[in-house]
Amino acid sequence: MSPSRPSSPVELFGRTLPELIRRLKPADIHFDRSRRGRRLAKPPARWAQPPRGYPPAHRHENYEFCFALRGRCPFLLGEERILLRAGQLVVLSPRVFHREFAAERAEPYTLLWCSFQKTWMGGHVYAHLGRGRFRSDKLRVWFEGFADGLRAAEAVDLELFEDRPGAFLRVQGLLLAWCGAALRHLEEAGAPAPEPSKREAQQQQRVKAAVDFVRDRFAEPLDLAAVAAHVGIGAGYLSALFTRELGRTFTEFLAACRLEEAERLLRDPALSVKEIAHRVGFENPFYFSRLFRRRTGKSPKQWREI
Repeated sequence: MSPSRPSSPVELFGRTLPELIRRLKPADIHFDRSRRGRRLAKPPARWAQPPRGYPPAHRHENYEFCFALRGRCPFLLGEERILLRAGQLVVLSPRVFHREFAAERAEPYTLLWCSFQKTWMGGHVYAHLGRGRFRSDKLRVWFEGFADGLRAAEAVDLELFEDRPGAFLRVQGLLLAWCGAALRHLEEAGAPAPEPSKREAQQQQRVKAAVDFVRDRFAEPLDLAAVAAHVGIGAGYLSALFTRELGRTFTEFLAACRLEEAERLLRDPALSVKEIAHRVGFENPFYFSRLFRRRTGKSPKQWREI
């Protein structure tokens, strides 16, 4: 299903992009993982020059996101030619050659381009109407003093390049957090927030119920299946909702709740580290200490001395 075409920046970052990002699958994100595209001195000769009137292969010094909102578009990404479909995303690193192959397909398509610099973010909706006719839609966004966009692009680029376990879920979370930051920027500028759809409202209510349940019972032996059963949905669905709505996994959220309470309990010198670990839900005190150091940069004993 093609994403809806937004009519305003608020609708773009409050509804259209979040819906597209939540429907993404790993195969829907295109990225020059080899980094070979950065090392090209010039684009591949057979793809460098398009027919007259079409954009040539080019590159930039900044990051870009290209979201396909409608149709299908043959696309050059570094040395690879792909078919970009509605609901997919291209993440462009700096200095990677790219261009569209609109001339080779008459089918119309619509793309959303977002560019990122240190202090601004810009974007516009760009449509190919078929047979060489282009149109830049009226919807354009320009954010001055917005560094969150570049930070999100750099973090997404790094996650895709390193490709560690869980990278796709982290990328989804980063993209949703970017939309949230853009929406806050718009709200601060006086733009009204969009009303959530009925489905979005139901998802938010379920996540809130799950969050409240975890915060009340994090010290108990708790797992995703138990929380999902409490809110009346499947464990896999709840896991996806957690990542989409909160920007982190269920396991990360549960550990954060436990470690926050541990920080409070460590102020009591009468409690041993082992006892605190058990009180907040960790059976293994060594695992607790490792997570605590990862979160705070200090061991539980060092934390007490602050």
